[in-house]
Amino acid sequence: MNSAETPKDATKNMLTAWCGSDVGKETFEAALKMPDEEGHPYTMKDIPVKTYERSPQGVQELLCWLDTLLNPYFLEKGIHLQVRVVMESTGKYSTELAIWMIAARPSLSPAIINPERAKAFTKSLGLRNKTDVTDARSLALYGYERHPVAYEPLSKEMAELKSLSRHRQTVIEMRVAEQNRAEEMHDSVLVRPMIQRHVNQLLRNEKQIEAAMCKVLEKIPSVKHDAEMLKGIYGIGFVTAVVVLAELGDLRRFETGRQLSAFAGLSPCRNESGKNIYRKTRVSKKGNSRVRKALFMPAMCVIRGDNDLAYSYHRLVSEGKPKKSALGVVMRKILILMRAIVISGEPYQNHYLIYCGKTVEKKVNKQLIFA
Repeated sequence: MNSAETPKDATKNMLTAWCGSDVGKETFEAALKMPDEEGHPYTMKDIPVKTYERSPQGVQELLCWLDTLLNPYFLEKGIHLQVRVVMESTGKYSTELAIWMIAARPSLSPAIINPERAKAFTKSLGLRNKTDVTDARSLALYGYERHPVAYEPLSKEMAELKSLSRHRQTVIEMRVAEQNRAEEMHDSVLVRPMIQRHVNQLLRNEKQIEAAMCKVLEKIPSVKHDAEMLKGIYGIGFVTAVVVLAELGDLRRFETGRQLSAFAGLSPCRNESGKNIYRKTRVSKKGNSRVRKALFMPAMCVIRGDNDLAYSYHRLVSEGKPKKSALGVVMRKILILMRAIVISGEPYQNHYLIYCGKTVEKKVNKQLIFA
């Protein structure tokens, strides 16, 4: 059953049960929400819960428990039942558990959801207590009502590329912090040389990581080709292209540019209510923050150059839009442009409308290609 289906959409002899999993470092709680019979109400206490070790052996024990609960009840009624799993994102703990589940039984199709959504859903239930058991039960209800999309594990190479790009960002943040400390006054003659040696080591680490990223790209020709295409965009370099592809994966999987910008937290967010509450539209920031960080400096470079996106930025500023908001618009346009280039397979062409016979004045005033 896909994410768009509900129990009413399913065929007569096909139902879906949802297993909510609250994942910890060593164990995880599993709660099973079975499909309701017509007219049969349910409560949170009706949802059975068990605790298992977070390991492949624990997953096997979970499968035995699920089969024990589901098979006797539904087989006698001639109903075929499939089980799916939903869990919150807890970094390595959740992704590792999801991979074990897929290896043990692919039909589980585990979904990993944003913890913010899980928290809001649990809060809507009006529960007085918050425990691992209640979290597992609320996740089971979330899956039953919302049908989240299944998690797609990264390939070994993409996982390595993502890990390298994230560690590079960590190294840069450490280097910048150390450089700021080096500019401070130190009473000890040993402190400044020690800081400088640390900065030099971090610079070497940064170069080693970038070299490793290049080697990994050689193993993924399709991603390397996409990165080369993205480097053609004004202001986009190798690192930015790789970070975006490592964090977002194949940009072709997003059906629209709006989905892509929303996933990265770059979509506009409105806050209005009645006639009295009308706050300024801002960037939602409910998405991948690493992508936004990667696009900030390229956007700063873009608005200082002679290109279509710079014209868009200056037009927005001239119309009264704050510079920071206009910069956010440029970041969103860059991301959407990346998707368009990857899908079309055509390289970036600066001043596209000029090549089409239209003047810069028309482009700036009302004919901007990306508006």
